[in-house]
Amino acid sequence: MTKRRSKGARGPRWPLVWLIQAAAALALGALTALSLWLGGAAHGAFLWGVMPVGGMAAGYIAVRRGLNNYLAWLAPPLMEALGNLLIWGYPPRVGPVFLCGFLSLVGAAAGEVRNRQRHDR
Repeated sequence: MTKRRSKGARGPRWPLVWLIQAAAALALGALTALSLWLGGAAHGAFLWGVMPVGGMAAGYIAVRRGLNNYLAWLAPPLMEALGNLLIWGYPPRVGPVFLCGFLSLVGAAAGEVRNRQRHDR
């Protein structure tokens, strides 16, 4: 016996959310790699500030939109490394990528907590 879907029912949204998150993180990772042309201080600010905070926001928003919190933190650090690899041909330093991964994890956890608070009401 098969289940019938109502007219308004759709499939899972999480693959689309993950794809949008990965594309946005790749664009920010490429922008971070290109910030090397602005000088060392600007590039350091992008590596250690803009990309990790962007990853945290991306993790939070993705979880709030329906992505599993265990998957939401992966795209930002991976796309930061991939953006640098695609533009310059080598990966960035490990420290900023780990910081981006950690803050993405924090953002995804915050999104999960917020989702649970909303469902508990």
